[in-house]
Amino acid sequence: MKSFWVLTGVAIFFAGTAVAQVSVDVSSYGVRVQSGAGTEVNVNSGSIGSDVQMEGVAVINGEVFIDGEKIPEGKSVYTSKKTKKTYLIHWGKNGNVSVSEK
Repeated sequence: MKSFWVLTGVAIFFAGTAVAQVSVDVSSYGVRVQSGAGTEVNVNSGSIGSDVQMEGVAVINGEVFIDGEKIPEGKSVYTSKKTKKTYLIHWGKNGNVSVSEK
């Protein structure tokens, strides 16, 4: 019985002293997350460079880009000049957007 209590005490001690540290640094994209004793999160917003070639759908901060073209808010149907695919866009509240291929 005594060994049971000793093992239980040791297990509780080691469970209470477990420490994890996570560090992510993608500073070239403006994101750095570090966790451990303290939590630190830095996010710098930016924009898509004019020389970036995108294919597909991207929604960034409530703005919709299809094949690299910014779609004006309120437009509900868009046909890509690059791929000739047609997309349905549903603009919701608070920057929520859903895009599906027709």
